[in-house]
Amino acid sequence: MDFENLIEEVSTNATMENCLKLLERADSYEKVKLLLDFAGKIRDENVGRTLKLDSFVYPIKSCKMKKYCIYCSNYVEKFRLEALSIEEFRVAIDFIRDRGMKRVTLEGGYNEDNSKIPEMIKIARRAKLEVAIDTYPIKSEEIDVFKSLGVSEVYASIEIAEKDLFNYFKPEEKFEDRLRLAKEMCEKKIGVSSTIIIGLPNVGEEVWIKGLLLLKEFDSLKHCVISSFNPVYGTPLEDFQPLSPVSVAKFVALARIVLKDKDISACGSVGIQALPLMLIAGANRAYLGAYVCRARTRKGFSEEIGEVFKPDYEAEIRNGLVFADPSKAVERVCKDLGFEIL
Repeated sequence: MDFENLIEEVSTNATMENCLKLLERADSYEKVKLLLDFAGKIRDENVGRTLKLDSFVYPIKSCKMKKYCIYCSNYVEKFRLEALSIEEFRVAIDFIRDRGMKRVTLEGGYNEDNSKIPEMIKIARRAKLEVAIDTYPIKSEEIDVFKSLGVSEVYASIEIAEKDLFNYFKPEEKFEDRLRLAKEMCEKKIGVSSTIIIGLPNVGEEVWIKGLLLLKEFDSLKHCVISSFNPVYGTPLEDFQPLSPVSVAKFVALARIVLKDKDISACGSVGIQALPLMLIAGANRAYLGAYVCRARTRKGFSEEIGEVFKPDYEAEIRNGLVFADPSKAVERVCKDLGFEIL
């Protein structure tokens, strides 16, 4: 079977076998270009050439575990952040609203206490923002509360679609809990967002594909995030290298072909410089809107690296919070590629 027919076959009936074959055979400039062009066309036909910008506030809850996920910055004690207060959250939402954003994700760590989240949702909704929730764990009755308050998406991230590997990288969480949460949200008819992590050491493409095929079965799936592993200093995985942007783009293209009409974004090791490639590969969403997070150090995220080059986007620290807005840099990318921004 030639490569173009293989792409068509995956588009018609995606299986583990043909998806894996597609990634393996996309091994030259000509084939990668065919794959990305096909995925971009599917995106244009199903969701249009519009980039949805996501903003976020982090952390709305601190992460409290006995055993932290071994790839995460929370694994390193000095990188753990205290949750924003309600007043700090109000300031963050005002900033995001004033920058013209349309949606915000409330991101937090693993922590049983969700008591502040309803009030935060109300604040964000009063600011006319579409709201997504990305934190764990979430009880069934809390899904009902979030839905009643107007939340459009809740994350039930597959991340690593293999039970033993999931438990290795995330020793205090259970893969079954993520599946239960996703199924409950489908039953309650609230939008499901889900992240697939690619590039973790010794996690093959079969696991990535398994995650895609699993997401395809969720009736309420709204948004698939492809998160490329990014090594964090101080974790057991600090010496491993991230994937190349082309490898990420190939999987973004596959995700678009499999999940034709869903929102697809790429994050992790993917930033503004790689955004054009992700858009060409079929993405239509990016966490590159204005955001607010707790500062890790006096200068933001590093006191060791001097500010030699002008950053891609505006960022400043006020009262221990980072206020950043990459949207102007993103607008330039979108203009060059003929995308509108929503």
